[in-house]
Amino acid sequence: MSEVVSPFPTTWLTYQQVAERLGLRSASAAASRARRAKWPRRIQNDTLEAEVCVPTEVLAAGPQKVRARRQPVHAEIDGRAAAEAVAAAVAPLQAIIETLSGELKAARDANDTLREQVATARAESAALKGKTAALEATLDREVADRRTLQQQIDHVRRECQAAQGLVVQAKVENLDERRRVQTTEDLVTRLKHELREIEQANKRRRWWFWR
Repeated sequence: MSEVVSPFPTTWLTYQQVAERLGLRSASAAASRARRAKWPRRIQNDTLEAEVCVPTEVLAAGPQKVRARRQPVHAEIDGRAAAEAVAAAVAPLQAIIETLSGELKAARDANDTLREQVATARAESAALKGKTAALEATLDREVADRRTLQQQIDHVRRECQAAQGLVVQAKVENLDERRRVQTTEDLVTRLKHELREIEQANKRRRWWFWR
């Protein structure tokens, strides 16, 4: 995170380092001292530790002398300072936890959405498979019907060809029969003509005989 720029020489230290440099009892006491002095504060990104900007003149003054007696109010202040220091130390962790919780919730929501999409895709795939199976069955029936129809057409075509052959044969036989009839009629006509000629010849011979 961005550092706070101070117009005076400063040094960034953790609460524990401040306690060691200034001779304080604990990091909580250092946090209380920093809060009273309103030293700028930051959180390190790599270690997530809280640091305060300590003026150089404070560090140069060295450790404070330990007081012989401390009033109960100081103990109460130190207790509050410790609680605030703990809260300050936990705050970045809490922020990280909240961020991770939000990311986890977003990931779960995305996972739920993805599961719904997968379920929808599976349902659509199953429906498509059903339609494909129905179309394949219809196509098989169409192919079978066309095959049967083609067989029937071939059978009718063969019967038609056979019938045409019979018709041609009947025509030929009819033509032959007509020719035979014509020949017979011609023969009968010729015989009738010859018979008339014979009858006429006989009549002339009888006439000459009786003359």
